[in-house]
Amino acid sequence: MNITLTLASLAAASAESPSGIGALGINAAAFISQLVSFVIVLFVLWKWALPVVQRTLEKRQALIREGIENAEQAKRDLAEASRNAEQIILDAKRQAQEAIERATKNAQQVAQQIEAEARERAEKISQQQIARIQQEANRARMDLSRDVINLSIEAASKVISRSVDSNDNRRLVEEFVTASDQARNN
Repeated sequence: MNITLTLASLAAASAESPSGIGALGINAAAFISQLVSFVIVLFVLWKWALPVVQRTLEKRQALIREGIENAEQAKRDLAEASRNAEQIILDAKRQAQEAIERATKNAQQVAQQIEAEARERAEKISQQQIARIQQEANRARMDLSRDVINLSIEAASKVISRSVDSNDNRRLVEEFVTASDQARNN
């Protein structure tokens, strides 16, 4: 309050004398009161309004800084995710190629095994057929031998049972040969 009184007394003194500020056409009392009002408003703004504005600005700066940091972090994360995705794709391709190679090898092994088994089976069947044919041939030979023996015995018994001349003998041998041929053909 002393300041206000001092300023008021100065303003009154300057209003009475046309020297100083009054000579310029400025009302000293109004100027001083406006200056005091300005200082009071400045003090109030500086004390209460300025901190609020500064906090708001700091919050906005922090928010913008955080947004920029988040954007940079997102960019780094995206680059890392892209590298990881590429690595995963490469690993998947490599694993798929390995699986294809394993499947191809397994298929070739199975095909070779099946082929070997088929050859073995064919060889076994062939051997069985050859053995069966040989058995049939042996049986046919034995049957033929038995028939020849039976026919020989029959022919000999006919020759012995009657007396034959050379014409009868010739006729009996021809009958024997014909009967033997018929037995072979059947």
